[in-house]
Amino acid sequence: MEKIINKLFSDYLSEQNIASRPEYSALAKNALQKEKELRNKLNEEQTKCFEELFKLTSQIHFLEVKDAFFNACKLGAKASKEFVI
Repeated sequence: MEKIINKLFSDYLSEQNIASRPEYSALAKNALQKEKELRNKLNEEQTKCFEELFKLTSQIHFLEVKDAFFNACKLGAKASKEFVI
């Protein structure tokens, strides 16, 4: 089942068009502006720390999305099994 869910997750990610949504575009533009403002206030050491934090946060977010997707698939499989029985 784990291989199937991994395949579903990979397919799910490849089909996402979130960047084309207006609300995403607005949020991304705002986030980029705030990042530029912050970077202009940081020295070299702080910039390095910020970039490491940003990378870790991105990795955490990816794992959270993946975990939510896996749990939803498992819940859906259990629910469909109950409906069949």
